[in-house]
Amino acid sequence: MVKSTLKKLLPRPIIEKIQVLRENIDIRLASAASRSNVLSILYYSLYSSEFHREMRAVLLARKRYYQSKSGFNPSSFLLRRNIHRLEKGLIMRPRRPVFGEGYINESIDYLERCIDVQCLSAGELSWAQAVITEYFITVELTEIVDRARTNFDKITQSLANAASNQSHAPQAYSDLVPSKVSFEDFKALCKKRHSVRWFELTPVPREMLDAAIDVAATAPSACNRQPFKFYVFDEPNRAQEIGAIPMGTEGFAQNFQAVVVVVGDLSAYPFEKDRHIIYIDSGLAVMQFQLALETQGLASCAINWPDIERHERKMATELDLQAYERPVMLVAVGYPLAEGGVPYSAKKSALDLVVRPK
Repeated sequence: MVKSTLKKLLPRPIIEKIQVLRENIDIRLASAASRSNVLSILYYSLYSSEFHREMRAVLLARKRYYQSKSGFNPSSFLLRRNIHRLEKGLIMRPRRPVFGEGYINESIDYLERCIDVQCLSAGELSWAQAVITEYFITVELTEIVDRARTNFDKITQSLANAASNQSHAPQAYSDLVPSKVSFEDFKALCKKRHSVRWFELTPVPREMLDAAIDVAATAPSACNRQPFKFYVFDEPNRAQEIGAIPMGTEGFAQNFQAVVVVVGDLSAYPFEKDRHIIYIDSGLAVMQFQLALETQGLASCAINWPDIERHERKMATELDLQAYERPVMLVAVGYPLAEGGVPYSAKKSALDLVVRPK
């Protein structure tokens, strides 16, 4: 409020001089603070608040994770991680005769909690049942494993789909359905994809967006947690409102037909070291989402999300986000306007990017 008032009262040349002065001071302070960890902490504690929202978000995410782990409003993140750990143990070569003792009982207890509050999708439940069933068939029986198996049997007896769906259990690579897409076909698809900013004024069919998101969901993610959601705005007026929130869409947001906001959930993790995974996993999923759109005749434009407080607050209000849920990026989607221009955007080659250390 104060900054905007000063901008209205002061002449532009004075405002520009103040901005240059502030920038010079910041450059010197940042340079000095970069000399040590302690000085860096002081810089971001006393002078810059750029990381304050992220720090609080990570702490609130940890609180939410441990609440969920203790049984209060559980989510599927912990269970998904543990089931994936069991999968990795099952495919290990050579496979250990006993593994997973440190978390198998936790997994069974948490599975029961998730079933009680119905926080698992049908696919998640089938996957968990199949993997755990395969685990008990495979692993050598110990006191810990036997106790977990007894509890698991009690849980599955109460389920209508208690029979294991073996298609959800680990399988040999040779059993996977082979792809008919050649390297040249895939290369052509990737070259065809461009960041399109001009769309036909035609609504985007919801089923096409959902189909592309289904493909996006097949992307790899750390411990298969999939710590993201796709907030879909497929009504043009609303898509244009949301698409105008980030910086960088001025001048073309008014023709958006659909916008997807990709949101990462930091509460999938208990530690600060994992705070960047939401961005990595979301990025992997978004790339597959965009390529899936291309195969359906739709175009897209990935829109950078600025970590700026006023933008964060506005998006959080529009999407009703918790403090530990962070926007990662937006993707504008629509039918490409035939005469609309696309930048050439020269890309680097393997010669530019590959480093082969000795």
